[in-house]
Amino acid sequence: MSLHQHFVASTLAVITLASAASASIAAPVFYGPSAYLSSADIPVGFYAGASPTFLDTLEDGALNGGLSANTGSVISPAQWGSLVDSVDADDGNIDGLGNQGHSWFSGSGSAGITFTFNSPTQLPTAFGLVWTDGAGSITFSARGEDGALLGSSTFSGFADNSFYGTTADDRFLGVHFAGGVKSITISNSSGGIEVDHIQYGHMVTAVPEPETYSMLLAGLGLIGTVARRRSAKANA
Repeated sequence: MSLHQHFVASTLAVITLASAASASIAAPVFYGPSAYLSSADIPVGFYAGASPTFLDTLEDGALNGGLSANTGSVISPAQWGSLVDSVDADDGNIDGLGNQGHSWFSGSGSAGITFTFNSPTQLPTAFGLVWTDGAGSITFSARGEDGALLGSSTFSGFADNSFYGTTADDRFLGVHFAGGVKSITISNSSGGIEVDHIQYGHMVTAVPEPETYSMLLAGLGLIGTVARRRSAKANA
């Protein structure tokens, strides 16, 4: 093999290694379920700059921020009284109850609710919500720009089966994907379903692991060593 051919082959090997590392970094990462009583409970590291680009508390009675839902609607205390289960802090107090705020409700938890980002701007790379009420097991999934499923997870054991605004079982669920998240879907296996604090933003930029840097540098070093040895032999 000539020096040029060896150099090309070695370079391609390092590029392949770098591509594999990038693919690993780009894999979707799911967060939750984690307890959530206010926006202060957004998981650490979920958003770049620690804050979402947009968070909808639904307190104005509408779904905003370029989002749409395939089913359900905002419900309020005026309509539903003590049955509303908003995020605890939305009424100004964290007191174990969320029935003085607004939430998004659908009568069929098993069918679930899909929230889709419809703005012409760049897709969010971090997208989440808070499940506040329902029964049985809870399933959270997400889809990318092309509609392909990014992943789906099912959880159980935290629904308290109370429909009177209790907040101890409220849980945050979200996803990171560098390629952009088009929609998220939440469902529970029985009863209706309620959610709140639908939110999105940008994920913290992924940084390659130290081992990845070491492997890349080692590969580049190998290229340089081989090139020097071949050159020395050619000039001998």
